[in-house]
Amino acid sequence: MSDIHNQFNSATFKNTIFDYGGKKIPKALGRFPVSPNVFIGRENSTKQIHEKLSSDVNQHLLLLVNGKGGIGKTTLASQYYFEYSEYYKHLIWLVSETGIKDAIMSLALSLDIRFQDNMAQLQKIREIIRVISTLKRPVLIIIDNANSLEDLDESYQILRQFHNTHILLTSRIEKYEDIATHKVAHLDEKTANRLFKHYYKAFKEEEQELLDAVLKAIGYNTLIIELLAKNLNKFNTDLRAHYPLQKLLKDIQKKGVLAISKSKKVRSDYKLLPATPEAIISTMYDISELSEAEKQILSIFAVLPATSIPLNDLEQFLPSIEELDIVLLELSQKGWIDYDKAFQSFKTNPIISEIVRVQNKDRLEDDTLSLVNLLINMLDYELGIGHIEGDFEEIKKVVSYAETFVYNFEVLNHNKTVVFERVGNFYKTYGNLDKALQFLEAYSKLAKELSESNPTNIDFKNSLAISYSKLGAIYTTLGNLDKALQFFEDEVKLFEELSENHPSDVVFKNGLAISYLKLGVTHTALGNLNKALAFFEDEVKLFEELSENHPSHVGFKNGLAVSYEKLGETHTTLGNLEKALVLFEDEVKLFEELSESHPNNVGFKNGLAVSYSKLGETHKALGNLDKALAFFEEYLELTKELSESHPSHVGFKNGLAVSYSKLGVTHTALGNLEKALAFIETYSKLRKELSENHPSHIGFKNGLAISYEKLGETHTALLNLDKALVFFEEGVKLKKELYESHPSHVRFKNGLAISYLNLGSLYVDKLNQKEKGIPYLQKAKVIWEELTTNFPSYVEFQNNYAWIIEKLKSLEWST
Repeated sequence: MSDIHNQFNSATFKNTIFDYGGKKIPKALGRFPVSPNVFIGRENSTKQIHEKLSSDVNQHLLLLVNGKGGIGKTTLASQYYFEYSEYYKHLIWLVSETGIKDAIMSLALSLDIRFQDNMAQLQKIREIIRVISTLKRPVLIIIDNANSLEDLDESYQILRQFHNTHILLTSRIEKYEDIATHKVAHLDEKTANRLFKHYYKAFKEEEQELLDAVLKAIGYNTLIIELLAKNLNKFNTDLRAHYPLQKLLKDIQKKGVLAISKSKKVRSDYKLLPATPEAIISTMYDISELSEAEKQILSIFAVLPATSIPLNDLEQFLPSIEELDIVLLELSQKGWIDYDKAFQSFKTNPIISEIVRVQNKDRLEDDTLSLVNLLINMLDYELGIGHIEGDFEEIKKVVSYAETFVYNFEVLNHNKTVVFERVGNFYKTYGNLDKALQFLEAYSKLAKELSESNPTNIDFKNSLAISYSKLGAIYTTLGNLDKALQFFEDEVKLFEELSENHPSDVVFKNGLAISYLKLGVTHTALGNLNKALAFFEDEVKLFEELSENHPSHVGFKNGLAVSYEKLGETHTTLGNLEKALVLFEDEVKLFEELSESHPNNVGFKNGLAVSYSKLGETHKALGNLDKALAFFEEYLELTKELSESHPSHVGFKNGLAVSYSKLGVTHTALGNLEKALAFIETYSKLRKELSENHPSHIGFKNGLAISYEKLGETHTALLNLDKALVFFEEGVKLKKELYESHPSHVRFKNGLAISYLNLGSLYVDKLNQKEKGIPYLQKAKVIWEELTTNFPSYVEFQNNYAWIIEKLKSLEWST
């Protein structure tokens, strides 16, 4: 039976890497399909598929269909993938688990596409289509399990936008009006017999009638044939039949499968004749008959993606199972999972996963406990910066596991909320704020359900408080300070309750301290300095108590350092520079101790870098430029190390940009204008990259505006007045957009006044165009007058207002 063995498989496949202008794009994109080990009865199908895909009449779009699940659509598609792998320059295998559009979206990482955060999904898909259109041709896209008619309706026009691309969809949809089809019928009786006997080695000729009856009962379904034959083969030998064909047939008859097979055809999610694979597998493969280890393994597969999972990963997910490889191979022999020998990976069928989730419902939580704990630990991060330790590609893979887990795992428990939180942190840290918000909102929703259904459980209440903190931080980044304030106030309320009711629990006291920090930062942004000062003082008080009582706890020491920083920033804003200097020196001392005792902790390293920056700013304000320069050089060195070691971390890249800015401003003050220009140009370049890649991040947009102003100031000093004018105008444009979008943000309002001042001063003092400059200065005056009235505690606003009044008076006198 030489036709059984597949000569085209993953072992012979060469995944060439193509260079597209510096981007390394592999030949195979998306997921890697399992190559068929057995391919019977459809030997001519791949040629027919290729002819249909290549036909201009079919517009290179083909629906590989049959109403029956498990009939062999995926196997045929995989066979075509490998058999024609040399014909195509690129092969893309996608699985439509949550829809065709989501499947296409999953290509973004493989294609090295970075989206703007505010782009709609359709815009992102169009960009993916555009990039694919630039790849070497021809390109094959296979979308497996595209079973939803509504989803295909929504995605059809998108699929038509792919040009010079062959698209093959496997689906249970019988037909689609505008797409050519290739129907995959069930095996004929003769071929079905061959397939069954290939897997069932103990078959005896006198059992032929029984076999014919069984095959007819299951509708000659390819998947079910394989499962039943492998299962029988496991139980029966040439010597003894422990589960004979006759018993198998009686079991099917007793459970009503034959009666279902003779009923009329009905349209359903699984349009199977004579019965659905789910019904057959559920009755014939009763999970209760499996060993405990096998049940647990299937539970793991049931909550993970229906794609190849390497043995190494499974060994981590199932540490308690001895000789896991042997048990996995036995499950593969029985037909529950597929084994890819070349890649030492295993895959299950989505239908089987669904059935396992139902049959293992009562044990799913216990079976997957080791998996969920591992996901939580692997996605653990450093507080404050969100950094996840490990290889970035491995982290992305773990995130994909975690995302599938939370949607397949229907049990509501604390661990599930933590996984949502971990995934949300990943997306926030690496700049995808939309997905971060999606997962953190789900985290908060589940945490609230748990807390409300278990009101006496303090851990659930603590988790809910933390979820409010996470949502507040996201909305702060998005510029929605009012929403952020509400979440932080809710957080404080919960932590005050927990801390009052459990005064000896340091976790709650720590949470309360951090919640005060969040409220302080938000009130600072809203211009409420007195409120901010009070919250920061409360924060410092709590962290001093925690740190004194637990001197070896690095988290409390870190919290104390940060509290000194926030209090120092507030005193700086209030004009108390000497107080601020003492606080920043205390902060540096703590971070130096933390960094020295934990040199591999990037959070402490980043904290030390920021503390040097704060000292530099304070010494600059006090006129100690040489000291300021030294601290800013230390700041640059550390941020450069962090950014180079973790290039995907947008926070570290932002820190690097700021360090260049600080050095540029200091060299300007020292009169080193050429040096200053070089630093500020680098600063502006980094800011532009951050702003373009993350347009919904208002901090990056504000930073870009500031960089334009710094470039304008430097070119003014160098007498490059035309260049200075362009940069000041760009700065005004961005600052105006920021203020109009976020009118309650006092820093943006003050920033707009500064940009008006810069542009007006250039016209008046350098270009001798008072008629153009004075209106800008008057706009700055109006803004600072409002700011000093509404926020009298801000020394900066008072000084700016006094200065602009004198400036305008002098201009009136001169005219």
